[in-house]
Amino acid sequence: MLSRLGALLQQAVETREPSVDLLEAFTEHWTGITSYYLEATDESVPARQTDIPWRLRQMLDILVHEERQRPPGDAGPCLEFLLQHKLLETLGTLGKAEYPPGMRQQVLLFFSRLLGQLQHPLLHYLNVHRPVQKLLQLSGDRLGSGTEKEEVQFTAVLCSKIQQDPSLLPYILEGKSILNGRRAPESPRAEGLEHPPGTSASSTPLEHPSGTTASSTHRAEGLEHPSGTSASSTCRAEGLEHPSGTSASSTRRAEGLEHPPGTSASSTPLEHPLGTAASSTCRAEGLEHPSGTSASSTCRAEGLEHPSGTSASSTPRNEGLEHPSGTSASSTPRNEGLGHPPGTSASCPPAQPCQPRRDSNLVTCLVALCRSKKSRVALKARENLLLLAGLSQEVAATCLVRGSALCQLLVGHLCDLYSAVPAGTDPADVLAMDRASWRSQGDGAGDGGFPGKESLAEFLGWLDFLDELVMGAHPLVADAISRAVEEKFFQGILQPQLLQMSELAVLGATAVLTGTVRQLRAPALLHRLVLFLLGPHRHPETPGDAPHPLRAQLIDRCDHLCDEISLASLRLFEELLRKPHEHVAHNLVLRNLEARAYLQRGPEERGAPETDPEEDGLDLEEDPYFTDGFPDSFGATKNPSPALTPSGKGQVSEVVSSFLCLVPEEAKTSSCMEEGGYDTYVHDALGMVQACRASAAPWGWPSSPRPLDSCHSCHPRVAFYEGHFLKVLFDRMSRILDQPYSLNLQVTSVLSQLAAFPHPHLHEYLLDPYLNLAPGCRSLFSVLVRVIGELMQRLQRVPHSRAKLLLVRRQLLGLLPGEQMDHTVLFKGVVVLEEFCKELAAIALVKGPPEGPP
Repeated sequence: MLSRLGALLQQAVETREPSVDLLEAFTEHWTGITSYYLEATDESVPARQTDIPWRLRQMLDILVHEERQRPPGDAGPCLEFLLQHKLLETLGTLGKAEYPPGMRQQVLLFFSRLLGQLQHPLLHYLNVHRPVQKLLQLSGDRLGSGTEKEEVQFTAVLCSKIQQDPSLLPYILEGKSILNGRRAPESPRAEGLEHPPGTSASSTPLEHPSGTTASSTHRAEGLEHPSGTSASSTCRAEGLEHPSGTSASSTRRAEGLEHPPGTSASSTPLEHPLGTAASSTCRAEGLEHPSGTSASSTCRAEGLEHPSGTSASSTPRNEGLEHPSGTSASSTPRNEGLGHPPGTSASCPPAQPCQPRRDSNLVTCLVALCRSKKSRVALKARENLLLLAGLSQEVAATCLVRGSALCQLLVGHLCDLYSAVPAGTDPADVLAMDRASWRSQGDGAGDGGFPGKESLAEFLGWLDFLDELVMGAHPLVADAISRAVEEKFFQGILQPQLLQMSELAVLGATAVLTGTVRQLRAPALLHRLVLFLLGPHRHPETPGDAPHPLRAQLIDRCDHLCDEISLASLRLFEELLRKPHEHVAHNLVLRNLEARAYLQRGPEERGAPETDPEEDGLDLEEDPYFTDGFPDSFGATKNPSPALTPSGKGQVSEVVSSFLCLVPEEAKTSSCMEEGGYDTYVHDALGMVQACRASAAPWGWPSSPRPLDSCHSCHPRVAFYEGHFLKVLFDRMSRILDQPYSLNLQVTSVLSQLAAFPHPHLHEYLLDPYLNLAPGCRSLFSVLVRVIGELMQRLQRVPHSRAKLLLVRRQLLGLLPGEQMDHTVLFKGVVVLEEFCKELAAIALVKGPPEGPP
């Protein structure tokens, strides 16, 4: 017992000995790992049940300890051994073979810890970033593979290193030339080597000591097998070498085996001329075949040839170190894995490289992990994508946009998720969903809300992630992603669905589009969406204009024969008007109000009174507010206007009173229900107006209307056209007594949103009851006056209208059960009309009159 304790203490002391002992311990652990593949006979034993994980941890601890004992930036012998013997490439090969089972997981952990714990800049070395690229090819391509946790840890470490040094990004993303057997041009630091004066640096990164030639440098990939050991015929490791007395069976898929004198390599692609020798410390990745060994005819050796008379020196520690005097690098093969038999030289044309492949890289791996069903894995992968996209260096942003498939992958996944949303999803369910968050993946699943909710939540969650990505990305990356979303999703998928004839498809597409508008906040994405829906036009509309096809279609559907389509389209425009984008309000409304052509310009320009043969003139004359289109003297005694200027501006109290008095007392029911007056709307109106003012603050809107003289000089005798959008809204408002209750609520909601905007022309046109309108023009107040006139006529023809109106209000409030009765649509329209007038009065009170000259 004491002897064992002493041995343990002695071993602990020895680990603190100089670096030569650390190197011995490091190589011993590596030899222990390679020995496993010679001694193991059971392929089913998982890697975690072997000593491989322990040995890898010991090797990592030695590297960390060695680094702490040396000056910063100085690579110790153990790190040199790891780089020189290409241990990382060998481990990557073992991880690819997945032998023993779970080996890929152990390799990913080792890579992550090595890159994360060592401070030395490892990714600049070819022998580090090349195996990193190869390992990334194995990651992220199999969802649910069991290594997703380790893969996302590995990518997180890489992203952290790239954040510290963005110049690493091209090395990680653009590795196709290396992976296809061709060297990419790299700086000496990228190789980790320097060439002293008087020497020449060949295209290979290996150093050739005095008396050696480049052809003796071995690049075979594999492991070394100590003498006397045997490799099992079932070993799946790729690229293992076999010492004396061992043989490579026909099932061994070894890559890069070396064959010393006396060995045979039948059917192998490489020749080993007589007289060649391979030293046991050769810097090849893999193991040698001492004399007496043989490689079977099926061995897939990929290695180098050894011209006669050459040998592989065991002294150099670093790849591509100096070429001492008298040596030449001109004979160094420029293609890895190619040897030159006697009589040939390195200047011979190399073998044809493989065609470029679309290999996986860091971006493809991260996007694949974003689709993981494990919420923590997907969240971590998305956070790392945000980190990469937010790099401030323009070189890194350009590399992401041009050197990777980032935009295509992100938008392609968005299109796939949209296609997975069931076509028959109820638009009401879509609009009832809360705003999705990319951080809460899976929260909308499994609660049984409605069929297709999980698919819809995934789509909106990914859209929210793209929105977050664009908001925090470099402008180059943000513009590229936004452009890809517009081309592939907006124009490629949404536009054909929105323009088709199927009402069911149009209904679903409009609902999802409304959810998309509500979800977006990034200025770049929102700008492209607004231009996609409304077009770029900013000049005043005329009835004969060639309209933007999609804009015209969407506006026309606000007055569709199908009430459901009209309702969905109105909701879409309400969401658009809530977005902080100036072009929405300008394109839909403001561009037609710039000239203030809706105002009467002078007594000499007044036309004949506007009449409607179908209306009862006597009833209209009794309405004190109905002066639209009538002579100036009409109704003057009954409604003395506080201001007879063209703008018709009145005091706030008078404006509020005008809207409150629109609905006659016999049609009002709120007072009978002991409900509050318009003041119940003041709080909501204040919030809406403040939100509009905050959005419009950067837009540079004027605080007062343009002077009429300026309008006349810029737009002489322009016939007023309210525009397509306001025309549809006013037409809908004029039919409020004959429309469904839900549709009336939506029409009034859109008009209230417009009235809340702080633009003086919009305020004047929608909220000033005293406007002196030009002939043939109508305003919101004049439309309401006409509706009130029609209402009073119809109520007179309905018996017990007052009692029925009260009954309908109680039903709408849920105080009474709903029951069928005549004129229900009419009575519901009256209730909406009364509440809308109170809401307009509250908005007018909160906003106050516009300031400035008429």
